[in-house]
Amino acid sequence: MNATDILQRLRELRPTMGGALVRIADFLLAEPAEAARLTITDLADRTGTSPGTVTRFCHTVGLSGFAALKVALAEQVGRSGTSRWRTDIGRQIDPGDDLDQVLKVIVAANTQALLTTADQLDLATIDQVAQAITEARAIHLFGVGTSAITADELRIRLQRIGFACWLWPELHGALISVALADQRDLVIGISHSGQITETIAVLRAAATRGARTVAITNDRTSALAAEAELVLTTAQTGAAPADALADRHAQLLVLDVLYTRVAQLNHARTLTALETTAAAIDPYRVPKPKRRRTPPS
Repeated sequence: MNATDILQRLRELRPTMGGALVRIADFLLAEPAEAARLTITDLADRTGTSPGTVTRFCHTVGLSGFAALKVALAEQVGRSGTSRWRTDIGRQIDPGDDLDQVLKVIVAANTQALLTTADQLDLATIDQVAQAITEARAIHLFGVGTSAITADELRIRLQRIGFACWLWPELHGALISVALADQRDLVIGISHSGQITETIAVLRAAATRGARTVAITNDRTSALAAEAELVLTTAQTGAAPADALADRHAQLLVLDVLYTRVAQLNHARTLTALETTAAAIDPYRVPKPKRRRTPPS
């Protein structure tokens, strides 16, 4: 195998891997540059596995060992940032593509991510999480990067219908907040890969305080999911084009369904809150101009 083909090789083999190997593959695909700098022990810690599992992973993808993996990753990352472009923008979008092609690829990726997420979404768990939100004294949301943006969308919606809800996009603030939580509170961690150490730490700290915990991730076997009482999963888009963009839409679909269920369970409260908040901002809406009637000829 050509060393510079390592990321493509990982994408091809990922569907055949078990839980521990998938966690390693997802981390390498998401952070190839960082992975190339880690020791075998560091990589095992970051993926919730062991050095022996990392070695087995290397053999599974056709490499002689961890040293060969680091070389392959370093060569891939060094190719003019190609790996980062493919991870963050998409593997079927090239810099020279026209906008028509870009639009088609993104629509296809988003549509597939939404359909896959809807097909696998556990509606019984949605009900449990919605009920937990309803009963919670306070709801704490945590995510980093684009997951923080997703979490903030849920915060805005829940606050508008009267729920005590906060977003903590920074680790220290989140840990201080959950240090004061107890069984009356709910902590929701959002991470597409489920391998972000900060999000894992927040859910673990919340659990030690007795708070209820929820993970929203694409991997039910991830380290984040292992820390949560309830888990909601999104589509695994590792093999899809423009997957980094589609991931966010899959997360938002889960939150749309969850928010709507909360609103249903709290219909009277939601209706009152929506009317009150709408009245508060109505004076700041510019009225639509009235259409002039054309006189009959």
